[in-house]
Amino acid sequence: MIIFLDLDGVIINWAKGVCNWFNIPYEPEKITSWDSLQKLTNTPDNKFWESIKNSFFWENLEFYPEAKNFIDELKNYGTVIFLSNPSPGCAGYRQNWIQNNLSDFFRKGHYILTSAKWACAHKNTILIDDSDKNYESFYRAGSHAIIYPQPWNMAGDVVYYSEKVKNDLIIKTISELKQMWVYNNG
Repeated sequence: MIIFLDLDGVIINWAKGVCNWFNIPYEPEKITSWDSLQKLTNTPDNKFWESIKNSFFWENLEFYPEAKNFIDELKNYGTVIFLSNPSPGCAGYRQNWIQNNLSDFFRKGHYILTSAKWACAHKNTILIDDSDKNYESFYRAGSHAIIYPQPWNMAGDVVYYSEKVKNDLIIKTISELKQMWVYNNG
């Protein structure tokens, strides 16, 4: 099985990076929709994306604390390939981040940068993503998908956000993956 794993919002704490960049407090419970960060930074959409279009922002984003363990756990169920949709004009910065932080995946070429994640869907694949749109399009394209729970998506009914809640959500995601793996490998 190929496990396509999103980066921003799943492995990389992009939201914290944005808060740091705009010098505002990182309060994850306030990030409840896709446009929350533009509102919190008081930046119009076009200016928001333009202001983070540089190597320093993208190449210095941090892992979520649990990310490396999550990746290792996923390797038990298949080949992990990162599937990321960097902002327009920032694909090179994302590639540099992968090279610097996930060098083994970079050397193997186990990453794909595209906004058309659905095009990677086929019988023996699964997508783990925090975007409802990516989840739905991958599933409609005929493959399996798991929505990675975050406060800004349909699975993120998280009223009280904490590290314990985050760890519980990872356990839930692994559990769903195990069920799919058993079903496919019966």
